[in-house]
Amino acid sequence: MFGVNLRLLLVTILSLWSCCCAQCFAFSTSPLQPVKLYSRKSYLQVQTSDSELLPTEKRKILVVGGNGRVGGSAARHLHILDEGNVDLILGGRSQTSFLQSKARICSQLRDASLTIPSIVFQELDLDSSPSALANAIRACAADAVVHTAGPFQQRMKPSLLEASIEAGVPYVDVCDEPPLCQSGKQLGELAEENGVTAVTAAGIWPGASALMAAQAIDALRDLDGDEKSPVDISMSFFTAGTGNAGATIVSATFLLLCQNALTIANGKELELEPWTEPEAKKVDFKGLQGVKTVRLLDNPDVFTLYNSVSHINSLSSRFATAPGLWNQLFGAMKALVPRDILSNTDLMQKLSIFSLPIIRVVDTLVGATNAMRVDVSSGKSGRTCTFIVTHDDLEQCVGLATAAFILELLDGSKSKLIKPGVYYPAELPLKSRERILEQVKRDAIVWEFELK
Repeated sequence: MFGVNLRLLLVTILSLWSCCCAQCFAFSTSPLQPVKLYSRKSYLQVQTSDSELLPTEKRKILVVGGNGRVGGSAARHLHILDEGNVDLILGGRSQTSFLQSKARICSQLRDASLTIPSIVFQELDLDSSPSALANAIRACAADAVVHTAGPFQQRMKPSLLEASIEAGVPYVDVCDEPPLCQSGKQLGELAEENGVTAVTAAGIWPGASALMAAQAIDALRDLDGDEKSPVDISMSFFTAGTGNAGATIVSATFLLLCQNALTIANGKELELEPWTEPEAKKVDFKGLQGVKTVRLLDNPDVFTLYNSVSHINSLSSRFATAPGLWNQLFGAMKALVPRDILSNTDLMQKLSIFSLPIIRVVDTLVGATNAMRVDVSSGKSGRTCTFIVTHDDLEQCVGLATAAFILELLDGSKSKLIKPGVYYPAELPLKSRERILEQVKRDAIVWEFELK
């Protein structure tokens, strides 16, 4: 008993210090940063002749997890990008949390001198059956569903995706659990039969990062004049603190410590131990971020890209956070805390919530910057392509990217550009990928695409 208590104490202490490590999405109720105004419709009018893409009436979009940080950010950006053409529905279990989230969203929009959309609550429980969830979707007359209610680790069934297919509406999630992404993909035939389009693993990373890799691969293969040129891909990510994200991002990161990182080597899947020094690399993110030491961590971009793009010879993903000491403490936690504790979802969530005061203090000190770098080289010509994107706030850019994905699905489905089915991000048509990236670009402080 003493040993168990000692281990729990160790977890608690380390969690206070490693709570700043971040993945791509999270949920909290602390104050948000001001949003920025983007005009999606003006972009479409300039870039495409597809006038039918512009909605003629308001669309209702259900954001499940909308009471959290990423869900709230996605909801705000849906209103901003679609210029008031969206009625927002926040789905969850708590009316109290909904009222807090609604007040937060409205306050942010007022601070940016923007209009206030209709925001209503839809009660639902993700542990319900797909049929019950489909009934909830029908009850609020949603035209599309966005799923941001993480953490996704250790979930086995894509119930909300199945429910969206049953209800006949487009669907996007920010899932960062490869087995769950694969389970969703297996619903592709059902989606086709029901005329539904869906994308899984579609936030900033995973999501927009996979689109960056796909664009770099396309550019190299165009220069090579060979669609089958083998490529080697290295993906690197940096987030300061939690990126203004909060508790769930912390618990998700804890859970990633106890699972191997998927990599691709010589064209085959290879699982490696995460966060080890032999696999660490120094990467230059440019701008104010400069060079960071990134370490291996599981990222569903590896899985989705490998299953979307042919002739990938090697592929891996690495991560770093700030302040720098946290990276060493992150490794110490993996080494010292038993795996059965790290893999306990409920315990990790409770520890993350307990650590919230420290999370908020450190986020204030180190900022919320999110940087992504994708390096691709051609095995045929030796040419290289580097794509670097940095935003000053993870919570803002993940909401922006998620909103861009679902709006593109709605527009692409209407114009027949995107056929029914379940997609990984890189499987979307080129035109759709480019439009999503254009939205992501609008809030970037670094955007570099270089071919050599």
